[in-house]
Amino acid sequence: MNKFLKAFVVLLILAAIAAVIWIGYLFYTVNKGVSDSYEDIGNDRSKSELRSKEVSVEDSFTVLIMGIDENESRSKKENLSRDQFRTDSMILATFDKNSNSVKMLSIPRDSLTYMSNEQTFDKVNHAHALGGVPSAVDAVENLVNVPVDYYIRLNFDALVEMVDTLNGVEFDVPFDMVEPNPYDDGKTRVKKGKQTLDGEQALAVVRSRQYDSDFGRGERQMQMIKAIMQKAKSTGAISKYDDLVKVVARNVNHNFTMNELGNIATYFSKNEIDFESSMILGDDYWAHNGAYYYKPANEHLFVISKTLREILNLDPPVADDFENIRYEYWMNPGAIIPTDIVENYNLEEEPFYTEEGYDSPYGTGFDVTRETLQQHEIEGDTNVDDVDGMNNEYYDDGTENNEQDSENNGW
Repeated sequence: MNKFLKAFVVLLILAAIAAVIWIGYLFYTVNKGVSDSYEDIGNDRSKSELRSKEVSVEDSFTVLIMGIDENESRSKKENLSRDQFRTDSMILATFDKNSNSVKMLSIPRDSLTYMSNEQTFDKVNHAHALGGVPSAVDAVENLVNVPVDYYIRLNFDALVEMVDTLNGVEFDVPFDMVEPNPYDDGKTRVKKGKQTLDGEQALAVVRSRQYDSDFGRGERQMQMIKAIMQKAKSTGAISKYDDLVKVVARNVNHNFTMNELGNIATYFSKNEIDFESSMILGDDYWAHNGAYYYKPANEHLFVISKTLREILNLDPPVADDFENIRYEYWMNPGAIIPTDIVENYNLEEEPFYTEEGYDSPYGTGFDVTRETLQQHEIEGDTNVDDVDGMNNEYYDDGTENNEQDSENNGW
C-alpha cells in the first residue's frame, strides 16, 4: 500500500470502523464515492459559532466521528431516515498540526448534555435522533466548549460490509458473547479466542457492553481498528477497492471537500503522527424514575476544553461557557430550563478549578491513568437495584448521595 493510502487510512480509522479507509487512494481515481458521501452540517453553517473565522485543514482542526445505530434493515423496519437514529459511539478527534498529534476524546453515550433546541438536558446520544448531524454537533460543542469543524458519520452496515469485503479480520475475542444481530431478528454468537470474524461478529465485538464496561468496550474498538487496518494493508485487499468505495457511498457521510481530503492525505504521508486518547470522566446519575444517565465531571470538562482550545489557538475557556456548569442547578433530564435563565443567568463566581495556577488532578485531561479511568467505570444499566459499588450518585435535583441501598435513597 502506498504512503498516500496508508496516511489517509489513519484519519478515517479514528471512526472505530474502517469503511472509508480507501478514500485517500481513490481521491485521484474514483470521485463518485467521495462525492456521494459528502453532506454539509446544515443550518447554513460555514463555521462553528465557537470560532471567529472559518477553519482550514492546513491549521489545527477537529472532527466529530459518529457511529449511528442505523442500517438498511432498521431504516425500513422502523420507517426512519438516517438522521432519526441515535449515535452508538462518539469520538471528538483534535488534529494538532504544531505537534503532529491527534487527541481522541471518547464521549460516553449516556452523558448528560444540554440540548439547545429542546432547552433541557438529555443523553448526548439522543441528540442525533432529535435533529441529525446539526443537533449532535451542537450537543458536543455545548458539552466540551470546543468547536466541531468537521464530522464523519457511519452506520452499522459500514463496519459489517467493510469486514465482509475484506473476507474477515483476525481478532482475539476476550470472552464468549451473545449479542442482537444488526437486523434485530436474531442473535450473533462469538466464541472466546483468536479467530477470523465476519462483519456481524466484528460489530457484536465492538458494540457489546454486557460483559465488561464502556472502558473495555473502548479498548476492543481500538483493537478492532488495528485489526481492520492490518487486513486492509495486505496486498490482497487492493483488488477490493471498487467494492469498498460503494460501501463508503452507501453508509458514510462527511463534510470534507475533495481538496481537504487531498490536503489531509498529503499531510499524513509526510509526517509521523502520535495519537493520544481519553474518555470524559464522571459519575453515575439516577433520575427519580430509575432512568440511568452519566454525569460528566465539570472539572474534567474544563481541563479538556482548556487543552483543546489551546491547540486550536482559541481563548482559554471560562466556566460560563459550559452549559453543564452554568445550568447545573437546573440539570433535571427532560425538564425545560426557563427562558429567562437561559438568556440572562451567569455564575456568581468562577469554580475553584478555573483559578490561574491551580494544579488539577485531571492534568491536561488526556494524561489520566488507566486506574483513573477504571475508577469512573460506566454502569450503563437501567435498573438501579442491579448496581453495586457506584462512585457517587446524583439525583435529578442535582443533590449528591453516597448511599447504596435504593430503599434509603428515596426511590
